[in-house]
Amino acid sequence: MLVKASPLLAQTTSLLVLDGFSQWLSGHDEQTQQLQPMQGRQALVRKRGRVEAYVKFKVKSYGELSFPIDPRTPWGEEARKVDLSQSRWVRIRYRANVPVVVQLRQTGTHGGVHPHSTLPACSRYRTCTLYFSAFTGGETPLDLTNVAKFNLALLTNAPSDPYAELSVRSFEIDRYTP
Repeated sequence: MLVKASPLLAQTTSLLVLDGFSQWLSGHDEQTQQLQPMQGRQALVRKRGRVEAYVKFKVKSYGELSFPIDPRTPWGEEARKVDLSQSRWVRIRYRANVPVVVQLRQTGTHGGVHPHSTLPACSRYRTCTLYFSAFTGGETPLDLTNVAKFNLALLTNAPSDPYAELSVRSFEIDRYTP
């Protein structure tokens, strides 16, 4: 039996919060089509009484979900600098139909290659711990004293679906309270 899902509408400014973070924003290249959120960039939604960050794209180059680590970052401004040097890992509960590249961005950097690690696709919610020592591949070494935001990038559509989809139910940073 097929059940048609109703579209989710996200707020432009959120009263919703996921683990202390309220600015979960979608982003994508010009050719990628954003399917969720249907309007705006705020990706926090309430599903079955639970707050989640949810994005869905028809990917050409990339689609992403990002948030500033410092929740005091004003809306629409550059993510503020945070020192995570006392932290060892992030723990994410998620579901995705494609692999997810988790980038940790240095303060004030845009474009290019950032230190990252990859989460596997999973059809059911899964909790993964990513150690910062596993974040590799940046143009410069990861400096945990000068980070600003996380990006979760979707770089392809699923082989079985004409889209890429990601839902995050929890995001915890070791020894950091937002």
